[in-house]
Amino acid sequence: MSIRGIEKRFKLWTYENGIIVMTFLAFGFVFMDRQSITYLEPFIVPALHLNDAQVGMLSSALSVCWGVSAWFFSSYSDLIGRRKPVLIAFIIVFAITSVLSGLVNTFLAMFLVRGLMGLSEGPVFPIGATAVKSVSTPSRQGFNIGFVQSASGLLGMALAPLIVVGLANWLNWRMAFYLLAVPALILAGFFAKFMREPVIRRDGAEVNKLTLSDYRVIFGNRNTWLCVLCSIGFVTWLFTFVIFAPLLMTEVDHVSTTEMSWAMSAFGFGSWIWGFVVPYISDRVGRKPALIGAGLVATLAPLVLVEVHSGVSLLIVLLFVLAVGQGYSPLVMSIIPSESVPPVFGASTIGLMMMVGEVFGGTVVPTIAGIIADHYGLEMPMFISAAASFFVFLVAFAMRETAPSKTVARVALNQSQGVH
Repeated sequence: MSIRGIEKRFKLWTYENGIIVMTFLAFGFVFMDRQSITYLEPFIVPALHLNDAQVGMLSSALSVCWGVSAWFFSSYSDLIGRRKPVLIAFIIVFAITSVLSGLVNTFLAMFLVRGLMGLSEGPVFPIGATAVKSVSTPSRQGFNIGFVQSASGLLGMALAPLIVVGLANWLNWRMAFYLLAVPALILAGFFAKFMREPVIRRDGAEVNKLTLSDYRVIFGNRNTWLCVLCSIGFVTWLFTFVIFAPLLMTEVDHVSTTEMSWAMSAFGFGSWIWGFVVPYISDRVGRKPALIGAGLVATLAPLVLVEVHSGVSLLIVLLFVLAVGQGYSPLVMSIIPSESVPPVFGASTIGLMMMVGEVFGGTVVPTIAGIIADHYGLEMPMFISAAASFFVFLVAFAMRETAPSKTVARVALNQSQGVH
């Protein structure tokens, strides 16, 4: 290879990793803003005089708006063939909504602001994942997208409880919301300066736009519908757990807010690690077996919180290990759906997964779980969460394999055997 060829490959490798890091941080800050209200519940609930049902409704407002926005604006970016300006605009808007979250004084005002935050944050990951996939080499495709999505674990679930609870104890919960807007605004500037418009290819040719009639390709694929079901299961598992786990620990087990933040932080660190480890494993053993295994193990996380009352130290270890559900999130929300359709439909397909998952798993179920918790106790949402992951485990058996390493090997085997 010539010197010029080496320089070109190095630049592509550098840009690939640069986009991965920026998108990782973008989705991480999105999730930090989103989850901040969960970890600040012990402060916000008495300040705004909320009940358990209203806590669930706040999450539901954000989720339904997140889901609809993820699908609508991701599809819009595919239709117009412009993804960079859409991504930057929404990063700026979600920083503004974080500030607004600290200004409210009533449940209704917080409900409206969280809905607006959902609208602004929904398209960030689908568009970002499309940009990452467009520069990823096939052998790293699962790992790259999984690494980006794992930011929700590191920044949104591991560091967020430590940062926001620390800020709330040091200053107050309103200042925590204000300060969370700063890194998002800085990141928007980095995207504006360094990001290129993603190049999407279809059948070897560069394609930037799709038409409304192309959407039948998305809905004509079996994996699309199976991933929709798994998305509902995953979002139900995750948000029913993280919304009510802090309240269960502080109100039922009577642990301090600091101890609760450490336990949830351990779950977040586990989510981060598993978030790229499971996709990495799936690059080698296949998407389907990785999904089956992770779905089964993740069923145990909410059950552990109900059954184990031996102190926070043991919970920290167990929740770290059992956060494996965040590892199958990239598989069902982005990797398998986007690999099941042509690349030009990537953002739209991922947006569809997020919309359905958020509307049902993140909106309807948390509200119902909050009502059930008011009547039957905070343990009940944990059983709902466990059932949701077990549902993913069952659906995974019907999934068609999409990992490039496995599909290429299968095609080669069929050709060697004369199968067409």
